[in-house]
Amino acid sequence: MRKVFPVLASLLVALLFTAPAAYASSSEAIICSHVVQPGETIYCIARAYGVSPWAIASQNGLVNPSLIHPGQVLAIPDVYQALPAGPTCVAQCPAPTPPACTCSSYHTIVTGDNLYRISLHYGVSMWRIAECNAIYNLNYIRIGDVLCIPAP
Repeated sequence: MRKVFPVLASLLVALLFTAPAAYASSSEAIICSHVVQPGETIYCIARAYGVSPWAIASQNGLVNPSLIHPGQVLAIPDVYQALPAGPTCVAQCPAPTPPACTCSSYHTIVTGDNLYRISLHYGVSMWRIAECNAIYNLNYIRIGDVLCIPAP
């Protein structure tokens, strides 16, 4: 047990430093700067701008995205991501417009399908598929319906 803990701890630290870097790099275009207000979280800020919360954390070098402070200035990268509904912070500058829903393929729903499996199959976020098909309940899709699968 004593030998396992240091290995797991080092693996966790390695994941914390490498996983967020996959979402954004310092070369991403910056939409604007956001001044953190009391009670705001990375997730609600991301939802306000329609961008990936991991991209914001990576762009600003935040090792622990849960530790942001009022008055802190965050660069908001141009990394669009549709996020589920929830509390939204107030955007301090215009949010980016989502990319158009251009269908790269179509998928006919069969027994056993769900949006998560479909998203894995096509390499597209299930939130993006839902957005392009006006699906408001991610758990409710009907057999026989044809989904527009947007480009990844």
